[in-house]
Amino acid sequence: MTSTFSFQAYVYSPERGAFSVSMESFAEQLQHLQGLFFEWDGSFTWANQKQGWQIDGTVYDNGDTIQYVDLHGRGSSDEGRIQLIQRLKALFAGLEPNDSVSLMRLPEREWQDLQAFEKEVHPKAVG
Repeated sequence: MTSTFSFQAYVYSPERGAFSVSMESFAEQLQHLQGLFFEWDGSFTWANQKQGWQIDGTVYDNGDTIQYVDLHGRGSSDEGRIQLIQRLKALFAGLEPNDSVSLMRLPEREWQDLQAFEKEVHPKAVG
């Protein structure tokens, strides 16, 4: 049995800065993700306890574009970790069309790209 994987990260554009998308555009894309609950203060939750995964976050913008996303999550089983990767890809697609984001992992303050992060979540799930 796989142990629970949990994380906290700040998510930035591939250039490690602000995204080119507005909060309104991002919120519109989130509406299409079944089961995701988004509040206009920027907070959101997306979870399925039966499948063993959860994502919570807060989107920070400057009134024009998204500056970064404070993201927390966990996968409590092999299936939960695979689902976590799939859900994060769907979430990131709303920020960057090519699923390319930079993550500052906390508390280590280490930078990771999405592919390295996916390998850490579940090495066998990444092809």
